[in-house]
Amino acid sequence: MKSKILVVDDNKFILDLISYVLDNEGYNVEVSNKAEGLLNKIEAAHPSLIILDVSLPDGDGRDLCRQIKETQTFKKIPVVMCSGRSDIGDVVHQQGAPDGVLRKPFDMNQLLRMVEDKLSLAA
Repeated sequence: MKSKILVVDDNKFILDLISYVLDNEGYNVEVSNKAEGLLNKIEAAHPSLIILDVSLPDGDGRDLCRQIKETQTFKKIPVVMCSGRSDIGDVVHQQGAPDGVLRKPFDMNQLLRMVEDKLSLAA
């Protein structure tokens, strides 16, 4: 089994689709559809990569990314932010910036390239 990836998105279709694609590539996939308890979930799951949506019903993915990157035990975990928002590119300039950005809609080959790239850099 390849690396564990945590996917956080409030859209069930997107969660199911990303999980299906990553699972078929041999990755161990954990999912969450909310911001609440995410840091505890990261601590329990020990993911090698986090794919994080910007817009969650109970929180802002940009703030979560900042918290992840400012937490000593999590800061080396690559975070890829994804969103359909036109201002998603601005997130790379924030304190606690993600390691990558995917604009929705993205194609699954683009997702897989991003995942492989970020995991190889983290290794």
